[in-house]
Amino acid sequence: MLTDRLNKRMAEKAELEAQLAVEENKKITLTEAQILAFLDYVCEMPFDDFNKRKAIINIFVQSIYLYDDHFTLIINASKKPLSIDNIPLDDIETAFEGETGALEGCSSLGTPAPPKS
Repeated sequence: MLTDRLNKRMAEKAELEAQLAVEENKKITLTEAQILAFLDYVCEMPFDDFNKRKAIINIFVQSIYLYDDHFTLIINASKKPLSIDNIPLDDIETAFEGETGALEGCSSLGTPAPPKS
């Protein structure tokens, strides 16, 4: 009875080790040169390229929490994510205002609801 239990545990251990080996093979390891080459490639893409914007967001932005008057940005800065808290939305809008005071490229809608017909 003890040997049956021991054999069962050994079989479970072997199965778990096999699963671990499969998962270890799935892990992607990049060299510093590969990362730099990719970042150079992204930087050389045209500024208005949608794929460039998407790549930059996927690489650096972990999450964004949007509130009524501010937002929090969590970025992938190193081994530990970096949180930038309480960024006022008014400051962002001011930074994007043109010399005429209009927000270029932004909607001119004042309310989120569609107009009444």
